[in-house]
This record gives sequence, structure tokens and C-alpha cells, in this order.
Amino acid sequence: MRKRSLFALGLAWTAALALASSSSFAATPRAKKPARASASKKNKKVEAEAPPPRIEEPPPAPEPAPPPPEPAQEPAPALAVKPEALPEPSAAAAAPAVEPPSADEAALGRREARRIAAGRVLVAVWAGAGVANRRFRYNDAVGYNLAGYRLPAAPMVTFGIEAYPAASSDVPVLRDLGIVAHVSRGFAFDSTTPQGVTLETSWTRFGGDLRQRLIWPGRQRFELGISVGADASYFGMTAKSRVPALLPTARTVALRFGVDARLRLGWRLSVVGGGAYLLTTSRGEIYDHFRAPRVHGVDGDLGVVVDLGSGFEARLSGRYTRYFASFKPKLGDAYVAGGALDEQLQGGLGVRYAH
Repeated sequence: MRKRSLFALGLAWTAALALASSSSFAATPRAKKPARASASKKNKKVEAEAPPPRIEEPPPAPEPAPPPPEPAQEPAPALAVKPEALPEPSAAAAAPAVEPPSADEAALGRREARRIAAGRVLVAVWAGAGVANRRFRYNDAVGYNLAGYRLPAAPMVTFGIEAYPAASSDVPVLRDLGIVAHVSRGFAFDSTTPQGVTLETSWTRFGGDLRQRLIWPGRQRFELGISVGADASYFGMTAKSRVPALLPTARTVALRFGVDARLRLGWRLSVVGGGAYLLTTSRGEIYDHFRAPRVHGVDGDLGVVVDLGSGFEARLSGRYTRYFASFKPKLGDAYVAGGALDEQLQGGLGVRYAH
């Protein structure tokens, strides 16, 4: 009985505790309303502090095809940069790229420098103008039909060229071997006889030589030339009426063996001169009227040269040519004379350019 009462008492305490616990759990929501509100605020604060959601960007669109090239335009002005910010260009970058000369070009340049230093002319041309004079007379002439002739002065122009093709080479003899040629022509003149007959007259002088030069360089440079060639003097005369005397018409051609020299005196002044022997190969018409003619000649020239610079020089020069003839006349010949003398003088002022 005692055990049943103890069991009933324990059951009663258990029921009371259960009722008390249920009543306390039922009152909890009303007492904790402010706590829920604070929890919601706390959640809102946490949500506010959280980073915003990341928005995914759309993938980039594919690049369009490049447009066709446009014509070149002027570049836009570059941005202004302080000079000290730019690096200084090196000498190699500033200078344009130049290919080094080849071995042949370098050798040619050295030979050309030696040629200029030695005073060896490669090519030269000249032109001049002046007057010419001619006198023709007989020696021991018999008869009045052998009258002399004199041309006081006739205008004449001259052109010439001198060339040494191998002047830049290193061959000792060949580099100083060249050719010299000249031509002179008279114009605007006629002749008259003592009887007043007008004679149409023409005069041309020309020639060419093969010349070997020898040069001694120095302050007073000296050049010596040895030449062989041909020289000609064509003097023509025609009359519209009969002339009672022989006309000294002559186309004389001769082999020329000459020597010439040039000496620099100082400053820009030099003197030139030379002489030659003329061995005639064609005497001319006037000499064919005599028996057994023999014609020889000599030639000489002298001049003063002033160097004008840059390869130019002025020349004042004169040339004298003398043909002398001998005859062997016999009784009964139409024309009788012991010989004849033909003198030709030419002088003037010219300009020469040499390279």
C-alpha cells in the first residue's frame, strides 16, 4: 500500500511538471517578440553588408573584318614631348645607309686622285677667234705673170680637242699617250688683183697628232710633248674673169713631226710653245706649174696661258707656218722661177677647258 501511494505521488509530481512546462512553452512567443524583431533587423543588416550579386557581362562581339587599305595620308601631328625625354640619335642612326665602294671603284678612285695630283689631263677642249695673214712670193722670177700675193688680215675661228684615254691607268707610257686635233676656218673675206678683179677666197687649216707627254711635277710644273701627225692648209681662190697671173691656190698636206712644252711660271701664269717640221705629201696646185718642185715647211707657235680656275684657262697665242719651195727651171718653160716662199701667220685669243 505504501508502494502504491509512493507511485501515485511520483505520478502526480510528473504531471505537475508537465503542465508547468507546457504553460511556460506557451508563453514564450509573446515574451520574445522584440527578440524576433531584432533578429530580423540583424538579418537585414547582414544582407545589407553582403556584396551585391555579380552581373555577368555578355561575351564580346566578334571583331569585324579590316577595311581595305586607303591611300597614304599625311601623318597626324605627334604629341608634344619634352626634348629631354627623347633619346639622342646616334651618328650611325642619323646617317643614311651607304654601301661601301667595291674594290674596283676604290682602285679607280685612287688612280684618279693620282692623275689629278700629277697634273695629267684626261680630256681638253678649246675654242678661239683671231686673224690670219698670208704672203706668197717667188724667188728669181722671170716674167710679169709671176706676181706675188698678200692677204693682210682675215677673221678666223679655231676649235680643238685633246684626249688621253688611258690617263687614269697605271701603265707608265700608255697613260700619257693621246691625240690632239684642231681645225681653223677663215670667213667673210675676199681678194682682189691690181687690175680690180675680185677673187672668191676660202681658207681652212686643220690637223691631228699622236702625242706622248712627259710631266715633271712640282711648283713650276714642266710638261714636254713629242708628236707625230698630219697638217693641212687649204687655200682656194676662184675668179669670175680672166686673171693674167698665176693664183697662189694650194691644198698643201704634210706629215708633221713636232715637239712642244709648257712651263708654269708662278701664280696662275704659264707659257707654251713648240715647233715642228712639215714633210709635204701633197704640195698644192700652184707648185705643179714648175719643173721638179720640192716643198718643205716648218711650223712654230708661242703663247701665254692664264689659269681661270675650275679647269678653265685663257690663252693668247700665235702660230707661224712657212713653206719654202725650190724649182729646177729650163729654157722654154712657161713659168720660170728659182723657188717660192709661202708664209702663214695666225693669232688670237681662246678659252680652254681641261679635266
